[in-house]
Order: sequence, then C-alpha cells, then structure tokens
Amino acid sequence: MAPPRDDFGAVRPIRRLNRLTQALLAFALALAANYLAALPDFRLREDVTPDRRHSLSPETTETLRTAGNLARATKDGGRQWVRALLLTNAGQPTDPRRLRLARLLEAYESEALRSDRPWFVKQDLGDSVNASLYSAIAARHGAPDAGTALILLCGNRAKYLTYAELFPRGPNQTEVFRGEEAVTAALLEITEEKAAICYVTKGHGELGIDDPSPVRGLSLLSRQLRTRNFEVRPLDLATAGEVPRDAAFVLIAGPRTPFSPTEDERLRNYLSERNGRMLLLIDPGQRHGLEGLLAEWAIFSPDAELQEPDPTCRTVQGDIALRSFFEGHPLTKPLATLPLLAARLRPVRFDLGSSPDSTLSVRELVRSSNTAWGEADPLQRPARFDPDRDQPGPVYIAATAVRTTGIRKGAAGGGRLIVVGTSEIAANARLDRGGNGAFLTQCAAWLGDRERAVAVPARAGGLYRLNATADDLWTLAWRFALIPLLLLAVGLAVSFWRRRS
Repeated sequence: MAPPRDDFGAVRPIRRLNRLTQALLAFALALAANYLAALPDFRLREDVTPDRRHSLSPETTETLRTAGNLARATKDGGRQWVRALLLTNAGQPTDPRRLRLARLLEAYESEALRSDRPWFVKQDLGDSVNASLYSAIAARHGAPDAGTALILLCGNRAKYLTYAELFPRGPNQTEVFRGEEAVTAALLEITEEKAAICYVTKGHGELGIDDPSPVRGLSLLSRQLRTRNFEVRPLDLATAGEVPRDAAFVLIAGPRTPFSPTEDERLRNYLSERNGRMLLLIDPGQRHGLEGLLAEWAIFSPDAELQEPDPTCRTVQGDIALRSFFEGHPLTKPLATLPLLAARLRPVRFDLGSSPDSTLSVRELVRSSNTAWGEADPLQRPARFDPDRDQPGPVYIAATAVRTTGIRKGAAGGGRLIVVGTSEIAANARLDRGGNGAFLTQCAAWLGDRERAVAVPARAGGLYRLNATADDLWTLAWRFALIPLLLLAVGLAVSFWRRRS
C-alpha cells in the first residue's frame, strides 16, 4: 500500500469559499452599520468637551422640535420644508469658516431627523452647483452679496446670512462664532406661520409700495419684507377711521405734504392708546405735520440738512456714509460692518425740552462725524457753520423711542417709534447700498416682534491647526512608521528563512 501524500488540492476550494464568505459578511456588516447609523434612534453622540462646544444649545433643540411639528402639518409631510443653502461662491471650499458652518448645519440636520422627517436639508449652492436653483432664488429674492454665506429657504420666504453676522469681531478684535445664534434666529423668522402686516401710508407724496422708480419707489423693500413673511398693504388715513387692528407696524416713507391734524391724532392714538409700532422716514426741507406726535414721544427733528465736510465720510457717488452708531441696540447690528448711505439727511435727536416720562425711553442711534453740522439754511453757498443758527456736530439722524407700559393702564406691551432723517435709504436706488437694506429689515423685524433674542453663547471663531515644518513632519512620519517597518522586516526575514529551509 502506497504511503499517503500531502495533497492540499481538496482543501483549497474550501479555503476560497471561506474567504469569499468572510468578504461577504464584512460587506454586509458595513452596510448594516451604515443603515443603523442613518436611523435617528440608533444614533448616540456624546460631547465630552467642558463647554459642550460641539453640541446644540437647549434653545436650539427646542426650536427644531417645534419647527418639526410645524413641518409635519404641511401638505407633503414636511419633506425639505427648510433648506439651508451653503454658498460655494461666497468663499473657497477650504475656508475654515465655511467648513465650521457646514459642520454646524450637519448638526441641525441630524437633530431635525429625530422628527422622522427630513424637513431640514443642507445643500450646496452656487453658479456651478445647483445653478438653476441659484438663478431662481436670485430672481425671486435678489442676488446674494459677495459676503453672503448661507441662505435659509422656507416656502416663498428666504433669509440671507453673511459671514459678518456669523463670525463677528469681539471687543479685542478676535473673531467669535455666533453661527448657532444667527441660524436659530433666522429659522424662527422664516418658519413663522402667520404673516405680520405692514401698512404703508399714502396720500402725502410718500414712496410707493410697488413703484419701481429708483428715487420714489419702494418695490425692492416691499419684496424684501414679503420674503421675510411680512404682508405689505397701503393705508390712507384720510379715509380710514383708524389704523387697522391687525397692523404689525406702520411705515411712513418720505411724505412731501403734511398730515392733517385728524390723521396726526389717529396716529397718536395708535401709538399711545394701542401701543402701536411705527417707522417714520422724513426728509429735510419737507413739512410732515407730525410735530405733535414727535413731541409726545420726546423726539425732535428740526428742519435742517446735514453737511459733511470730511471727504473720508463720502462715497464716490457723493453719498454721506454714517459709520458711528450706538452699539448696544439691536437695530444697529447691521451697521457694525456696513455704513448707512444717503445724500440728504435731517437731524433727529432726543427732545431736551420734553416733559419727564418714566414710561418712555429714547435712544439716539446713528450719528455723523464730529466735523459735520446741521445747516439751518441749506440754500446758502458755500455752506458754512453758523454757531448761532446751526446745530454743531456730531449730528444724530436716527432715534428710537420705546414706551414700556403704555399710557392706558392694562395695555399689553409697549409702543415703539423709529424716526430716521431721510427716506432715501428705502428708495430702490439706494436700498442695496451699504447697510441700508439690512438696517430697514432689522427695523421691520424689531417693530413686528420678529427680532428674536436667541441666548446662545458665543464660541471661539478659530479652528485648531497643526503648524509644523517639513522636518517636523518627516520626523513624525518616521516615528509612526518605525514599528510597522520593523514588523515588515521580521516578516520578510522569516519568509525568506522558511523558503530556504
């Protein structure tokens, strides 16, 4: 009988089958792990940093939960109800700020999935990415500026966020990250179910709501307000018995003829008795007939025109650039990086002769340079400062008054009045210049109670980076590669020895 041979021919097919089975099981395990990771119920994310810098705040998670409930009530069940469009042409893809914003939006998207509907979706947007959507948004809501980083879209409402809003400078000029605060506030704004109604007065030569003319038209501002869930309606106080009850605020933009005493009384009752809200834009050299209303709210606007001799406070188009403002008020947030631009302005300030009123608070917002003055006779040429007649600089051109409790007892909330010494900032020709449009939409949000005070702490704006020279990187690479190289050498030596033996 012949001795048995060492033949592995029968074993090799079994080994191949075993390896194929292992590969299939590994592939199935990877698919199952990714599938379970996509389910919100199987996600476990723990932030172990001391300040929880990688976690959304409780206010944000509550906002997302409430928005998810609203999304489920829509016709399509809330699928892609809110789209966060991250602009690719606003910064390079490798910009650390854009990368950090993208990670924040991924956290929003992950938290929104807990409502079992992908109602919050992050997408890239630009000239070369989703170009058709980019063109549609630009045609409907206006082309985004160069500094725009993010567009939040919900139905026919849109909110643009810039890098300056997301990464403002702190007191020591260090960059801080307020992305969560800005995104949450914008999310609250665009998901409001009920539109706030803005009434624009007419009958006194004011700027027209749907007038496309560059100088006397408000069509661009009306479109911006509508995209922010405001409904814009005309109001003729001569025929209306009172300001409508559903008014969120009243806009008076550049009247050329004075309001009648009856109309003035109706506006005063709206502000004082009903704690109304009003944005008043008045031009120099024009009689408005609202002196009694302004006096009641301790605001004084003499008929003068601002003169600015400093060439650094002028633009190439000849507009006056106002860069000084009160930093502690929410209305001046858009003016942190962009000036207010207009050609003709009149002073607006606190009335020093007003009677003391403990329920009234007046704040002067925007002012000129110290070398400017308020010219009482703007027709004189050349313009020169007269200390006996003119108002010395700095000259305030915007002020706000807030009545905390209202005159009538038991009235809820308080009235708000904003007075700006020009209507040019609202006209179509200048709305997109400087911070004009952002300032006016901020005024509308503040008057309509759409300006959300989201209490999310600021976080450091910078990212951690590894700074190393080429020698440092080579040294680090050799240290990490030493043990694998030693194991490889030992394995080759053993293999060579076995083959020789």
